Amino acid sequence: MTIIVNNKEIEQLEQFSDKTQTLIQFLNQGAHSTDALIQQSEVMTFTSEAQFIEQLYLGLMNSTLLYLHQIPLSVDIKKLLELSTNDLRDLATFSNRDSETDKARLANILAKYRLVDSAILNKIALFYRRYNLNYHALGWGASFHDQLTLYSIICYCEQAYDLSNQTVHPACQWATEKAQNLSEFARYFCLYLAWKNAKQGGQGTPDHLVETLAPVVNNTLDSPVVTFELQAVDLHNAIKQWHEGGNNLGFSSFSAGLLNIVLNIDLQTDDLVKAANEYISGLQTTLTNALASDSYICQAGLCRHYLFNLHHSEALLNVDGQGCLSLFNHWPIAA
Repeated sequence: MTIIVNNKEIEQLEQFSDKTQTLIQFLNQGAHSTDALIQQSEVMTFTSEAQFIEQLYLGLMNSTLLYLHQIPLSVDIKKLLELSTNDLRDLATFSNRDSETDKARLANILAKYRLVDSAILNKIALFYRRYNLNYHALGWGASFHDQLTLYSIICYCEQAYDLSNQTVHPACQWATEKAQNLSEFARYFCLYLAWKNAKQGGQGTPDHLVETLAPVVNNTLDSPVVTFELQAVDLHNAIKQWHEGGNNLGFSSFSAGLLNIVLNIDLQTDDLVKAANEYISGLQTTLTNALASDSYICQAGLCRHYLFNLHHSEALLNVDGQGCLSLFNHWPIAA
């Protein structure tokens, strides 16, 4: 016996929960590798089945990201651990796309857990094709999280703005010049469209907009450290305590903060810095008086999202693997 999980000796695969057994079966050689670990002389200790399964995936694939070809769906193991045993089993056994019943069951699971399958994620490729865009080098090294960010921003832009070759091409060109990864590209792309939509023959450039707002964003990047999974009330108390200490809840990144500000202030105002600071102050007050309506692991497994339904907008807060609580998205609800 060489595997100990939560102070319990594991002598055979069947001692694991049904969910863990299903996740082991997803892996090529998963069952064989687990049996080999049980039989070896070295003792391996894990605090939970979730920790064991994550380490098993890392050991066999050097990744916790899994591709379920029968759906098809790319998803991190940490997200799959969030699914109920029955829903996970349905994903594992799904094989008939010709069955309306099976398709409906799959669609329900994807919606329930906010999962985006490969067919839906193909919107990115269709977007590039529609506007005859070159697939730039930023996409070559993009993480799955970056791709999901680009997907969500494309969805938002298609709802919020009238897109055409005349707006999309310069937006992409400018975003490519500003960004250092695909997530930044997506946000700068949306920022350009917001600037273009607000610009009514006046002066200024998107570069000037970034330069003006940069100090405000840089002063709003500090984040409190919390536990990874919080109940809505505990999250509320953490935000309130941080705010009462004279701190603003920081943005998850510079580009995220920049886009959040641009989408929520009047870009025609004479004093952008004042408007940005007033927006941040107002948002902090709103968050201290609100409870998250939902929380879930993101599909890429990098963080837990906390969703706030605010007045005419949605805010998404993140808690990453290190426990940093930050503001990821705050976008107006597109008409």
